[in-house]
Amino acid sequence: MRWRGPWPTMRPGGMEGTMANTVAKPGAARAAPAEKAPDKGGMARLSPALRAVALASRALDTLAPEVTARLMLRHFHRPRSRYRYDYRRLLPPGAERLRLRYRDLDLTGWRWGRQGPAALLVHGWEDHSGSMLPLVAPLRHRGYQVFALDAPGHGLSANAATHLLDCSRALELMVRTHGPFESIVGHSFGATAAAILLSRVPTLCPQRMTMVSPMRDIEQHLEVFADIALLSPARTARLRRLLISTLGEPLSSLSATAAAGRLRIPGLVIHDRHDPVIPHSVGATVARNWAGARLVSTRHLGHRGVLKSPQVVTEILGFHDRRKPTC
Repeated sequence: MRWRGPWPTMRPGGMEGTMANTVAKPGAARAAPAEKAPDKGGMARLSPALRAVALASRALDTLAPEVTARLMLRHFHRPRSRYRYDYRRLLPPGAERLRLRYRDLDLTGWRWGRQGPAALLVHGWEDHSGSMLPLVAPLRHRGYQVFALDAPGHGLSANAATHLLDCSRALELMVRTHGPFESIVGHSFGATAAAILLSRVPTLCPQRMTMVSPMRDIEQHLEVFADIALLSPARTARLRRLLISTLGEPLSSLSATAAAGRLRIPGLVIHDRHDPVIPHSVGATVARNWAGARLVSTRHLGHRGVLKSPQVVTEILGFHDRRKPTC
């Protein structure tokens, strides 16, 4: 996968529903032209710090390749600060700030409401709870308490190094502290972190889960980082070996596809056919591996724009309206 451009903005588009193991419904609109590839720049443009590291790593690589790998791992684990954003002015009314102590970090969470079943919203990499706000008011209107958490190093939480497994553990603390949750809605990296948690600790399972544009696995995250940091195949391989050593388990174990195959709760997977960051095929594979999951494919909404689509919100709400205990 090659990632060459900014996160896409939302474009007019629509959706088509498909079952996880079927083809699109008859009569669906013809496939639209693929989204124009984003120009070079934006997210793929190196920050000054990462540019300096990339240049230094080339010079160091022949002399101290392992030092270079550790330097790149540090940046791989640290969300870029320019994507941190104070979204508080956008919060819907009634937001109650939560503080969660995880490791030695203060994490920020939010809660709306004190009565009714609880839903947890989980944002993606280099994002924040503000991206999930379009779901808050509609869920509240249906009687849900709504919770959200800024992952370590994201949003208003403490600045820190983190990774997929670490974010999954932070979510576990959130669920144990403020759960049980009837529903979890995750986007991208956050959807995969939540799926990994639920597949490993099934006693924490909600009654349903929605995965929007799920990231395939930590290997895909590594591929994107290597593209941004302009790493050669050899340097990427060294970084991969160091990452495996740090995590203490194979990268294949941190996979949305593998996690979905172990879930025993109803699922909804939403993925845009023109997502330039994570291919639609990833969401389709996740849905196929998840017994009882349904795939909804959208068009021309991109990667983050899908969260802002009224049609997508309606689809998620319809999934929540089918309340049937399963755990």
